[in-house]
Amino acid sequence: MTLPRSPRAREPDPSVLVVWGLCSLILVCYGMVSYGDPLVSQLFLHHFAFVPNKLYHWQGFPALFLHVLLHANPTHLFVNLGFLLAFGMPIVKRLHATLFLVVFLSAAAGGAFAEFLIDKQSEAQRIGASGGVSGLMGALCAYPIVKGRARLPGPFATRKRAWRFIALWLLFNAFVGLIAPFVMDEKIAWIGHCGGFFTGLAFTTLLLCLPQGR
Repeated sequence: MTLPRSPRAREPDPSVLVVWGLCSLILVCYGMVSYGDPLVSQLFLHHFAFVPNKLYHWQGFPALFLHVLLHANPTHLFVNLGFLLAFGMPIVKRLHATLFLVVFLSAAAGGAFAEFLIDKQSEAQRIGASGGVSGLMGALCAYPIVKGRARLPGPFATRKRAWRFIALWLLFNAFVGLIAPFVMDEKIAWIGHCGGFFTGLAFTTLLLCLPQGR
């Protein structure tokens, strides 16, 4: 049976589906690690979680990117998924699927590498998509900074607002990163957030400065 199509119906934007697909993959990985066989959980954590001192060996290199698929708890998961949808949707419509993934994964790697530079001998596992998500925020800031104005919501509409957002975002991350160990008894990888943010900002700025930049 063929359903009639509305004259206003449009095909789904494939670039938007990439964001939904990434969210779905992260959800699947969380389910496998949290509710699957313990051996599967151990394998995921061993191979996907980023550990700074493993970067001295080639086996640690894939985790620069794969750590985005793992999350510690439901709050960590859904906060990152919410930000991924909120900041990923507007940027993927401008960069489209391939460049969106390149920016996201480059930012994730940039954030992880920043953690490595700060504490190269650390054996603590770094997981979560927050470095990549921070890179998407940086990518959105690049548009008004390069073009002066952008058809983007709120803090990304003008150059002045973008610089204000950057300053407030850095202050917030530093504040949360410093007080979290005392208030929540856990460390927030705020250095990784900053590394991811500036990787996304720099990469997208470069793209926009190239001929025919979006």
